[in-house]
Amino acid sequence: MPGNPRSCPAWTPTAIRAVLAACAGGDILRRYDEDLDAAFEQARAHGDVTPLVQTVKRWWFEADAWRDPKCSGSTLLASTPTEMRVRRLRNGG
Repeated sequence: MPGNPRSCPAWTPTAIRAVLAACAGGDILRRYDEDLDAAFEQARAHGDVTPLVQTVKRWWFEADAWRDPKCSGSTLLASTPTEMRVRRLRNGG
């Protein structure tokens, strides 16, 4: 929904990177850049965009979790925002 501050990031590498840069910090952003570069190289080498699409999809969920105020700064015992979000969803939230 346009204008909704909780709307999800676009399914593009640039939108995902912008969310991670704003919410996640340098370490996560560096991992994203490395994963995206590796997936791009693999896609180019094999002539198949599947690794690139899978990487973007995985990081989209990560970026969406970082945008969720219930995950950011949470005290849940999980190592990533994605794990926190999965735990919350399993608990009915």
